[in-house]
Amino acid sequence: MQQIDLVRHGPVAGPAALYGWTDVALQQSAPACLDWLNKQNYQQVLSSPLQRCRHSAAAQAQRLQLLLVVEPDFKEMNFGRWDGVPFDEQSPDWPLQQDFWQRPFAITPPAGGSLTEFQQRVLQAFERHSQYQSGRALWLLHGGVIRLLLAHLLHIDLRHSHWLQQLSIGYGSVSRISRYNEQSPWQVHCIAAPGFSFSQQDF
Repeated sequence: MQQIDLVRHGPVAGPAALYGWTDVALQQSAPACLDWLNKQNYQQVLSSPLQRCRHSAAAQAQRLQLLLVVEPDFKEMNFGRWDGVPFDEQSPDWPLQQDFWQRPFAITPPAGGSLTEFQQRVLQAFERHSQYQSGRALWLLHGGVIRLLLAHLLHIDLRHSHWLQQLSIGYGSVSRISRYNEQSPWQVHCIAAPGFSFSQQDF
């Protein structure tokens, strides 16, 4: 059996904003919401290159004596001029940002990347790294990346749903997927579950 835990990074050290390619640090070097990982056993650890994911992933790889796999295409969406800028309802960009929330495929952030481009690179990275191998893998990722992966596995048409706007992926949460063998379809066992609610025997 192949199992992958899609885990979102911990809280970041910054005001409320769109943190895409901005390499913002974690609030704490060892986020409490990820403490549950210290009781788990994995055969692979993979991460986005951004430090809010990579820092925690590197700690787990070191604990498990594994080589950390870093995948650049698992970076969050590029929000361009809005990236890392605190939300401000008085900003001239605010109306366009509101339109983006409602119609994310129709609006591209100024000097940023489109949602279509984001989706394509994330799914291509998933195909590269999800080739069948027995065992358990930990992937430390961003909320947007996890939403795209789950929508893909559940065959959700993002252009005709509110999946991106309404699905909350909490800090330190786990979305678990698995398949029995290479011919089996992926199964989604849980979505954005609080990791601390799981014990070793739940796996």
